[in-house]
Amino acid sequence: MGSNRGFWQIVISLLVGGIALVLLVIAFRPFARSGAVAYAQSNLDKTAAAARAIAEEKGSLAQATALGLRAQPEVSDLLMIDPDTSSNNPEIISVYARQDSWTGAARADTGECFWIRIEADGTTVRGTGTDCRAEDAAKAPAGAWPSP
Repeated sequence: MGSNRGFWQIVISLLVGGIALVLLVIAFRPFARSGAVAYAQSNLDKTAAAARAIAEEKGSLAQATALGLRAQPEVSDLLMIDPDTSSNNPEIISVYARQDSWTGAARADTGECFWIRIEADGTTVRGTGTDCRAEDAAKAPAGAWPSP
């Protein structure tokens, strides 16, 4: 009868490797979350800057609609959608443009929804929510973005 020593060496090596992999995933999870959140927030900041540029050029935030933003080269890598449609991706921005304010909302890969609103006086309001439609975010009270 042969020895099963080689079998146990392989099993123990796989167990140690599996445990090490689980520990690495647990250790680096906060970094992955912060990267996903920062990416969504960065896309919203970039879109808000494009909305401000449209407002300066055309005289109104109401001109910074999803369709109007699609023509802006600085946000050409993002998809702009209507205000009654929910974002499900950090690269998909739900946009609500009115005369008195502009709002954008995007869902981070973590599942969290972030929004940014530009008021008519130029102030910027940021927040988080559960529904990622710009139409809903336009009515939301101010709430600071958490640090990524």
